[in-house]
Amino acid sequence: MRYKCIVSYDGTAYAGWQRQNGKRSIQQTIEEALKKIVCQDIKIYASGRTDAQVHARGQVFHFDCDKKFADFRKALNSQLPKDIYILSMEPVADDFHSRFSACYKHYDYLINDGDYDPLMVNYCCQTNRKLDIALMEKFSKIFIGEHDFTSFNATKKAEVENQVRTIYRIDVKRHGNMIKISYYGNGFLRYMVRILSQCLIEAALGNLTEKQLTEMLEAEDKRACHYNGQPQGLYLMEVSYKPYLVAPVAEW
Repeated sequence: MRYKCIVSYDGTAYAGWQRQNGKRSIQQTIEEALKKIVCQDIKIYASGRTDAQVHARGQVFHFDCDKKFADFRKALNSQLPKDIYILSMEPVADDFHSRFSACYKHYDYLINDGDYDPLMVNYCCQTNRKLDIALMEKFSKIFIGEHDFTSFNATKKAEVENQVRTIYRIDVKRHGNMIKISYYGNGFLRYMVRILSQCLIEAALGNLTEKQLTEMLEAEDKRACHYNGQPQGLYLMEVSYKPYLVAPVAEW
């Protein structure tokens, strides 16, 4: 039987989602917890990787297991540390795939542009310089639509030759000293959201012009952009398996 799970986690203490030799990962932690319950090795497959110190509220993974439990989710959560929590678990069709069945993803990037906050050091990017969100909103429109994002990600062409992706929507909202940039797209490459976010920060600080940003996009060149945002501000919010539909913009 195939199970689909939605998991939330604080990525602070982990080297990222994917298993890595000698380093603690989200994937390894969940697989070890599953093994304690079912007494066999279980491999889980995520909708995509998240990097070290990146968080998730709605990561999705699936796995196959023939054993059944009265409350599988509760049993799994009982074996997980407090910074990882399974929000839901349900049986799905055998052809469901957490990565290849996904239609779009939603990421949030959080920025504190007020005084440095030591309590938020693991949970947002801290610029400690006021940002012009009107400029961020204006410049974000450059990225909306179907584009080759070669200039704005760290995935090598040898790994993924086609780096064309579609961003359906970008929202920029302020709540006090916190700014949230929300991205909705059919796929995101390594560091892509962090790089786009840092470009919007640089634009808001007056370090990038609209012309420069457009030229970076059109260059389709890994050397065109040297910006990369702090990982702590990035959250994978949702992986959807239904086509993207325009929804009302949330205030925060």
